[in-house]
This record gives sequence, structure tokens and C-alpha cells, in this order.
Amino acid sequence: MKLHGVTFSPFVQRVLFAARVKGVELDVAPLGGAALQSPAFAAISPMRRMPVLEEEDGWTLCESSAIIAYLDETKPGPSLLPGDRRLAARARQIAGLVDTEIAAGLRHFVVQQLFRVYDNPGALDYGRQQTELGLDAVERIGLNRDGWAVGDAPSIADAALVPFLTLGELICEVAPNPPVMSGRASIDDYWQRIKSTPLGGRSYTQMRDGFAQAMQARHAAS
Repeated sequence: MKLHGVTFSPFVQRVLFAARVKGVELDVAPLGGAALQSPAFAAISPMRRMPVLEEEDGWTLCESSAIIAYLDETKPGPSLLPGDRRLAARARQIAGLVDTEIAAGLRHFVVQQLFRVYDNPGALDYGRQQTELGLDAVERIGLNRDGWAVGDAPSIADAALVPFLTLGELICEVAPNPPVMSGRASIDDYWQRIKSTPLGGRSYTQMRDGFAQAMQARHAAS
């Protein structure tokens, strides 16, 4: 079993985090820009997005949330959802807000200010607002004061939060006028606590290291 993608992708890290909770170590098969645009990749990822999970028999699955659900249902190890139904619903709620608001908002900064795909200041303004509204919503819901986001074990909520809070931190370091990622007590406390854990810290460090290498390669090629 392997994962097609790059380690600085928050969607790849989301799957790697979830797999590690299940006790599964996934090999990452790197994808270059040309590979992403190839017909072969489009055949296994219709939107040409990473990651793609590939089983030993060649069966593939794309979209990070679908991959995580598949791993949770097919692999032994701790569940990625709390046993309490209300806590499980809360974990899904937080993961959904990360997907629809925080990740969607940060994407504008990734494509415009990190990888310079195009220039649209209005889209950046929208992305900034969308990211901050999503963070505000998570803050109003509230995260655990001790331990993980929901309940006493890592869940799909943490698998979503850790990589995208890392991405937000990276954007704040390199992009002019980024979204305001800090200043929300519940999220700030959670973030400082979780990125110092072995599980959270591994994703945090791997993503930052991969991002630094990608930026160095990009500058060298320009």
C-alpha cells in the first residue's frame, strides 16, 4: 500500500496522520508537476488532485476524506471517530469546517502567493475572509483544553486540523497580508499542545521540511 503525493501537501499529511493513528505506515510515492497533468494520473484522480491511495493489487482511491474513511473501516487499530455519537458528530463537524472553509480559503494563498499560478487580489480577500470565518466557527465550537480536539484520542478532527494549521503557519511566514491564524484562545492552546506531541509533531515537521525543500527547488529552477 502506498500514497501518491508530496509530503508538504496538507491533504497528504491528513491521510498520513490518520494512517498513523491506525498503526499504518504509508510509503509516499512523490508526484511531480508533469505527473499531475498526465492522462495516467487523471485516470486514478479525475480532478488531478493528490493524494491517491494505491493498494497492492493496483486498486486506487482518491480524495483524502474518502481514503481516511476507507482506512478506518478496513484497518485494525483505534477508531478515527469517538465511540460517543455526539462526540463523533462533533469531530465530523470540525473536519467539515476545515474542508469547506479553512482549507478552501487557504487554497487561494497557495495557488497565488506560494506557487504563483495566477494573480487575483479579490480572490485573496475572499480566501482571507473564508479562512478566518472558518477558524472563528471552530473557536466558537471549542476544542478540548487537554489532549486532542474531540474526546481523549486523535480523530478525524485532528487529522484535518493539524495539516491545515501548519499550512496557515507557513503562509503567515511567507505571504504578505495572510489570514489571521492566531488570537483564538481555544485553537491557540490546542495548536501549541498538539504540535509538540509525537503524532502531531511528526506531521508538523514533515510538512514544514517538505515545504522548505519544495521552495528551494522552485527558487533554484527560476
